[in-house]
Amino acid sequence: MTCLVCGSRQSESHFGGNSCRACAAFFRRYFNSKKFIIKCSCKSKTINSHPCRSCRVAKCFAVGMTPQKLCGQRDPNGSSNRLIASANENVQLALTPYIPPKDTTNITSTISNFSVFEKKRIHMFSSLGLQNVYAITSLTKNDTLLTEDLVADVFPDFGKLSSSDKRSLINGFVLKLWQIEPALDHVANRVEYRKMEEKDIQNIIFPFFNGSFMKGSELSENDIWRIFGPHWIYFFEKVIEAIVFLSLDRIELMAVIWILFFDHAYIDISSKSIDLCWNIRKVIHRELKNYLMEKVGNEEAAAIRFMDILEIPMIVERGEQKFLDEFIICELNQIRVHDDFREIVKKQRI
Repeated sequence: MTCLVCGSRQSESHFGGNSCRACAAFFRRYFNSKKFIIKCSCKSKTINSHPCRSCRVAKCFAVGMTPQKLCGQRDPNGSSNRLIASANENVQLALTPYIPPKDTTNITSTISNFSVFEKKRIHMFSSLGLQNVYAITSLTKNDTLLTEDLVADVFPDFGKLSSSDKRSLINGFVLKLWQIEPALDHVANRVEYRKMEEKDIQNIIFPFFNGSFMKGSELSENDIWRIFGPHWIYFFEKVIEAIVFLSLDRIELMAVIWILFFDHAYIDISSKSIDLCWNIRKVIHRELKNYLMEKVGNEEAAAIRFMDILEIPMIVERGEQKFLDEFIICELNQIRVHDDFREIVKKQRI
């Protein structure tokens, strides 16, 4: 497993979190040192240099390491027993103001990769002739392959998971990604989202279902609107508009993307994959908090913004349930959907 503190390819459990041995040794030295008060010196360093001690220990905290798990300072003479202060003692409290909550490396470093990923997806879907249900779902396999390449590039540990675990995470994410497409376009300034009226939604769903019915099972536009209209109204009003209303910037969106991907709640993945998802989500949460503190500049306002952003996965989850219900209705009305997409949806319902 990759060390989430420094990026080393080797890591294991140390002091309540996962890190390489070098970072574990640094963490021990840091708390066994008498120099408890340190300040960030990153601004005085060159661009490509390693983070300062202050930022490095902040990342140690972010992955779950805690000084209470230390065994005390090594004493070559064995003549003294040094105790590590508990969480409510002065040493721990004295450290807090001097650890600048600024590190956002794991979020910001993936923005360029995700931009390339989006361009590839846009090119792929825009190359379709018909933009109906069957044509779009026929690109499911290509979309999952693009997603796998993206995640493997930015999180090398993902490539070490079993094929079945990778497939479960990718398939679950692709369904979420398809739901929030209009929000992605809005944040990237490709298409500014505006409130959708019934006529606007009809102009989307009528061509979407056109040509996708089994022969002899075609529905009129009135029937399409009666059956599917409520689902699409919910989608735009309760999912897309709720996300757009938050006016996410690129960094906030990137945090949301990885929180959605590394969902540790799947029941069909191994404990190793659950641990990886849990650890990465912890780091993303911490870095999002760090970013919001710098962006907002007020602890209370940053906390409110943080909780608002964490509502998005729950909004998407509720939308996904509606999405899966709509798929059943498509099946009942003999709408043609590609087998690759059908396989993913049926697995999600199980």
